Amino acid sequence: MATTAVPETKSAGPAAAARVDWHRLAPPSVRRAYRKGKDSKGWAAWVKHLAGRRRPVPLEKLLPDRRPLRWALPPAAESQGTPEILSRLERLDTKRSAVELQELAAEWMAEPPGDLPEPGWAVEALSWSHALPKLSASLGPDLWWKLLDCLLDAVADGGRLDLDRHPLAHQLIAGELAVTLGCLFPEINACRKAGRSGRRALSLGLVELTDGEGFIHGAHIDLVRPLLACWTRCRALGDALVRGCWNKKAEIQYKWLVRHALRLARHDGSHVLARDSAGTRCDGLLSASLELAGDRNDWNIAAVALPGGKKTSQAARARLPKPAYHSPWGMTGVLRAGWSRDDARLVVVYADDRVRLELESAAGVLLSGVWDLDVRLDGRRLEPASEWSEVCWLSDRDIDYLELELELSDGITVQRHIALAREDRFAFLADAVVGGPPQAIEYRGLLPLGGAVEFRAANKTREGLLAAKKPAALVLPLALPEWRIDPRGGTLDTSDGSLELRQSAHAAALWAPLFIDLAPRRFRRPLTWRQLTVAENLRVQPPDVAVGYRLQVGKQQWLIYRSLAAKDNRTLLGHNLVSELLIARFRKDGEVETLVEIE
Repeated sequence: MATTAVPETKSAGPAAAARVDWHRLAPPSVRRAYRKGKDSKGWAAWVKHLAGRRRPVPLEKLLPDRRPLRWALPPAAESQGTPEILSRLERLDTKRSAVELQELAAEWMAEPPGDLPEPGWAVEALSWSHALPKLSASLGPDLWWKLLDCLLDAVADGGRLDLDRHPLAHQLIAGELAVTLGCLFPEINACRKAGRSGRRALSLGLVELTDGEGFIHGAHIDLVRPLLACWTRCRALGDALVRGCWNKKAEIQYKWLVRHALRLARHDGSHVLARDSAGTRCDGLLSASLELAGDRNDWNIAAVALPGGKKTSQAARARLPKPAYHSPWGMTGVLRAGWSRDDARLVVVYADDRVRLELESAAGVLLSGVWDLDVRLDGRRLEPASEWSEVCWLSDRDIDYLELELELSDGITVQRHIALAREDRFAFLADAVVGGPPQAIEYRGLLPLGGAVEFRAANKTREGLLAAKKPAALVLPLALPEWRIDPRGGTLDTSDGSLELRQSAHAAALWAPLFIDLAPRRFRRPLTWRQLTVAENLRVQPPDVAVGYRLQVGKQQWLIYRSLAAKDNRTLLGHNLVSELLIARFRKDGEVETLVEIE
């Protein structure tokens, strides 16, 4: 979606000009004081008016969490001292020394945010805004109006921020700060105008930053919780406004976003791909957003998807909406086996020339970060010639499947296969390098391990376990020989905190697949995998034309096939295939049941 900044006009000292007209909505005593020119009495009446108002209700009383400004603070804000500012204003006591409060306000205003305000500064500005009614008794008229001037100037500057490049700062300043001032001080004309501009900015942000169904673009996946925090606070304030804090289209996007926030929640309630899970759990944020905009399905999802939820029957879970979601516009796929915290989840973000993914099971986060690759032809490293793009998305009761494609230099293409099987409980990750003449191909794929996860390689065979406290996943490198005594083909090992798969061949194409078993009960049972013979017109085909594998873990077996040359009628284990890709299971009677087939 194209984005445009909300136009805003900055005027010098807007609050100073407002001193003439705010009293039109003030009590009669204040209006009389101004008409008679008694500024000191007028200010005293204004302070008394602010202290005696029943409306607006303070933000902390509108929400279940008493510290909503701390929701999903950006990491940079932590190092900039924002939590300290918030703490001092949260403990605000007007009986404290007025000099101390005046020094604190003057010190904060002495450090302007610059042309590109940091989100941390924006949260500090919000904290000052919510403290302003109480501060009137301590700051005095000159400093109080100066502080309000500073905040209104920030609103005007925020309106000129580019929404696409600085979405969080734009929404915090041009949107939330503006609406907050408009809600807190409807008596002041400049604040009322700021409130109207803030409503436009928030409406624009919710519509332009989402895909039409509330999903935020993958480029901003790290901002889902901070933006949800901003919009949830605004939504709470908006209930007190006649027209609300945004338009009807934005309200629809916000309601969808609440569900997506649950869809992107980890087992411990933190946000997907977050580095610091403790800083992003935000239980109060999700609870507040559900209170404001959640429907019955959202509440039922939260009950099974978030920590502390209740156990539900299989029938009740079956009635929930589909857990998987793909946003072509947002360049993100969420592959989920179910809504439960124990269900496997695989999130894939392909918003540029890299792919970020996170694989989580009931045991926790197994893989998290950039899925990197290095492809070399005859020793030359190939560089990306395009960005990743979606080729295929499929989601049904058996499996979620996403296929991506990337163009490299020298006319080479990488086709990336990503699948998550529900009942079979496995993930499948593979890269196909195709498009060139026979030559020396070297492939290196890196999957970043999550948290305390380590790869424990088997001694005699090439599989290994992903484990933290105990084994959580079994990894099978299907294209490599099962036994380590056979040195051909490549290696599966760890490198700098990542699972590293290396393969090489002198061929026209190469396929590098990994089968990740997510069912710990199967790990101690016998396992094996074999590369199968693929024939075409009664002739055995080389691996750069088509490959097939049969693998077994315990009593369960699967069949996987990939065509690397032009599709044709080929046979594999007696099956005729004209497909590009097949992932199937063997039933107990020996028949093959398709999970996904790409023709």
